[in-house]
Amino acid sequence: MDEKKALQLLKCLIEEEEKLSFQKLLQIYGQKWLNERRLSAPLRVLWDGSPYAMINDLYPNRFKEWEFTKAPNKFWTKEKALQALKWTIEEKEKLNPEQLKNIYETKWLTQSGLRGACQLYWNDSPYAMINDLYPNQFKEWEFKMTPNGFWTREKALDALRWTIEEKEKLTDNQLLQQYTMKWLKRHRLWTPVVRYWNGSPYAMINDLYPNKYVKHSFRGYINKS
Repeated sequence: MDEKKALQLLKCLIEEEEKLSFQKLLQIYGQKWLNERRLSAPLRVLWDGSPYAMINDLYPNRFKEWEFTKAPNKFWTKEKALQALKWTIEEKEKLNPEQLKNIYETKWLTQSGLRGACQLYWNDSPYAMINDLYPNQFKEWEFKMTPNGFWTREKALDALRWTIEEKEKLTDNQLLQQYTMKWLKRHRLWTPVVRYWNGSPYAMINDLYPNKYVKHSFRGYINKS
């Protein structure tokens, strides 16, 4: 079988016989799929055993190698993984920082074909991976999905202090106006306030700044019994 015939057969299998969407193709295409459809010989002879080289000849530059779920682990280097993550965020999905914080987690890495690389080089820690790409740009708790067991009382107070003093740079008056449960939710601090302070924003801030503020000074507590 020559290259032209092999590609015609591959195109026919994908588009006519199996009617695969590109999303489905990314999930199942690989060495095993080609073997089962008797394309292992042309794959080996004409594309040096590389499923990606074969599909890239059929659909030039349509896919990145890492997008395939079946991409071999030997494909990855740390540098390639970070390039792939950057390309996925900035070019493919064009995510701004807020959008990224809302969707970036293990599930997203899996869907983007990057979970294997994360497991290989970052011990399956999405935060460690993104922090290597954008050093110190994000805090771990800013992401919608923080890992199980992440929060401690001390980490929560550090996060609250950093959000108030460094990220938002709030004056006392601004803090009294803005600090509410809604504000804590927006800054991803809802889980610890419920876990360690029984859902009381005042109890949490009073632990951070003991006796600095009176409860009813906060706008969120005015007119509350």
